[in-house]
Amino acid sequence: MTGKISDDADKPSLDGSEKLAGAAGGSNYGILLSTIAAWLASLTQTLIGKTIDAASNTISNLTTATFAANVIDTDVALAANSNARIATQKAVKAYVVASLMQNYLSGLTLSTAGASASFSVALGQAAGDTNAAMMTLAGAYTKTTAPWAVGTGNGALDTGAIANSTWYHVWLIQRSDTGIVDVLISLSATAPTMPTSYDRKRRIGAMKTNGSAQWIKFVQNGDDFTWDAPVSDVSATNPGTAAVTRTVSVPTGVKMEAKLSVAGAGLAGDPGPGAIYISDLAIADNAPAIAAFCTLSVYTPNSGAAIGQLAAPVRVMTNTSAQIRSRCQISNANIQLNINTFGWVDRRGRDG
Repeated sequence: MTGKISDDADKPSLDGSEKLAGAAGGSNYGILLSTIAAWLASLTQTLIGKTIDAASNTISNLTTATFAANVIDTDVALAANSNARIATQKAVKAYVVASLMQNYLSGLTLSTAGASASFSVALGQAAGDTNAAMMTLAGAYTKTTAPWAVGTGNGALDTGAIANSTWYHVWLIQRSDTGIVDVLISLSATAPTMPTSYDRKRRIGAMKTNGSAQWIKFVQNGDDFTWDAPVSDVSATNPGTAAVTRTVSVPTGVKMEAKLSVAGAGLAGDPGPGAIYISDLAIADNAPAIAAFCTLSVYTPNSGAAIGQLAAPVRVMTNTSAQIRSRCQISNANIQLNINTFGWVDRRGRDG
């Protein structure tokens, strides 16, 4: 087809209403330029070496699949470390949780009225124990010692029946497929029996039942747990001068920092046990001495039937069986050693 654009010879410029005049079989015909423009717009165009003014143009229907290979980065570790890649929202979120929020825990404070089958968990947030995702408890939760069922006010026990005078660990759990977060209790400090489809977890504390399978009251402040009433764990007369393994009233299954009150006494005028050494079973056993291995010293100037006693607060790490070591410098029938447990410090997975 040949011809020329014509319509009005006096027009200074084209406006899209012009017609193409040409010859075909000896007759003239016209085609609107707007029709040609529409046809051209329907063609796939490849722009090479062109500059697009972002202020005057809009790119529509742009998806991540539109970009060339390796431009969109879904690697949650961001291992490429490249300025030529764009990380997805999911990759960035996973990277932040795994790298910057590792072992994070905030809130999730435990409480119980005591002598009750119910306990509460305050709202809070924690990274799962693999640091793959963050779990959020959006509101306060109440659970009971009944078998686990989803939702506040329902049971929390993972398996079996609740036992008397037993430690239970409290877990925040989540379903990755739905995002639902709930609370579970278990005898296990490492591997609770998870409800169906729940695949994320984080241990957030521990509680103990009394002789009637009800919770014993305590107060929690952050990682610090304090018994409502101190527990007398050791009351020994003539405790000996050799090392003795003692069990104190703190959670089992995880190493804890026990908060103790240790007292030594001399009866019937005896001056007392001398140096007392309280230690972690993970370190070497050492004979107590005033100038070396001494947690506290009890030398009282007693006379006659007088009783001399000295007590001091002591903090010591336990093993996973809630055990510590005690040792006295002097021992006889008139010497006593007393250890009371006031509470414990539970890092709740902050250290990995």
